[in-house]
Amino acid sequence: MSTNTPNVKDAMSTNVSPSAASGHESYVVTEGKKRGSTREVRDEAAYDRFYTVLKVHGGDAILTDNWHTNEVFSHLRNNFEGITFAMRTLEAWGAMIENDKRAYYTAGGRVWVLDLEACASKKARLPGTGKG
Repeated sequence: MSTNTPNVKDAMSTNVSPSAASGHESYVVTEGKKRGSTREVRDEAAYDRFYTVLKVHGGDAILTDNWHTNEVFSHLRNNFEGITFAMRTLEAWGAMIENDKRAYYTAGGRVWVLDLEACASKKARLPGTGKG
């Protein structure tokens, strides 16, 4: 056999990501903090799961009453509370979903708690929450 002949096994083995080998999908994040990065779809997020953010709060932390904290808190309330998001959207924006009732989101140098409610599909914003 010639030394210039490529090994058939080497020609057939391509670089397959572990997610592709295990049957998981991956997607490119198109918005939010992690824009342009590739994320693997976790088993729990493989199908569209939706969560309504019921409340944003600081958890057990004592919130300092200053301009920065108030601005970040106001921004989070106005842009999250009462809105239903797909699980993968929250994760693409950097939220860590602990369970069907709670997620953690880092903004303004601190961790904020999102109280969640699981829902079957996307729905209109809850009345009396955020702006508008």
